[in-house]
Amino acid sequence: MLTSLMAVGSIQAEERASISKEVTGIAGLTPKEDLYNLRVFDNNFILPVYQTQSANQAYYAPQNPNKGEISETNVQFQISLKYGIANNLFTDNDGFYIAYSQISNWQAYDKSAYFRDSQYQPQVFWYWQHSDSEQVWQGTSIGFEHQSNGKGGEYERSWNRVYLEFSLAFSDLELTIKPWVRADFSDIDYNPDIEDYMGYGSVKGDWYVGDHQISLTLRNIVESGFSKGYEELSWRFPIYKGLKGYLKLQSGYGLTISDYNHFDNAVGIGIAL
Repeated sequence: MLTSLMAVGSIQAEERASISKEVTGIAGLTPKEDLYNLRVFDNNFILPVYQTQSANQAYYAPQNPNKGEISETNVQFQISLKYGIANNLFTDNDGFYIAYSQISNWQAYDKSAYFRDSQYQPQVFWYWQHSDSEQVWQGTSIGFEHQSNGKGGEYERSWNRVYLEFSLAFSDLELTIKPWVRADFSDIDYNPDIEDYMGYGSVKGDWYVGDHQISLTLRNIVESGFSKGYEELSWRFPIYKGLKGYLKLQSGYGLTISDYNHFDNAVGIGIAL
């Protein structure tokens, strides 16, 4: 009986590691296994229905090829990949990576479909996976990332960040703490107040219940005095033979970098890839 329970526990742990691998692209894989391999990094999903409550009309309407206000219903998708380019740099279990993430809002249901905005996020980082997989502190990352909407002039939204990231694990709960500091090198600052809205870090919790994953992300809650924060709640759930459903709820400032200083609520449903 005890042996059976231990076997079930081992299988459940492997399933959680597998789910975590799919989502984070780090947990469950060693830097040696990642070397010279292209893998999933952050969430990859497509939401055929993504509904905002109060779109940033002042910003988006002048860019609308259909003229007038934009529709608050669109398609949202994200792709996120990483590639290991070196390992065993400073420890026996570390690696150096390049990664790229992109989240896009596609006004697919408009008369003339177009992409209203995209957030591009390339980054480089060093990751140290701690040797003891049973300990709470699982890993540490140090990285540099750029966020931009790829536009210029008055519509540009961009900044650079240097960050630390700490990965913690408590049974079925994983916690990621990511503080950052701004690191801009250009003489032109297009968004001088971006830190007031995007804050100085984020906290993410992932709770694994069988084949389900519930995630909560918080940003700029305390720093802004609970006035300019961001909350995101998501649920990954099984549909059929490995296909995952994905439900996302968002509230606050900075749903994408184009909206960094605009408050909105949104809900989207689709599939995780």
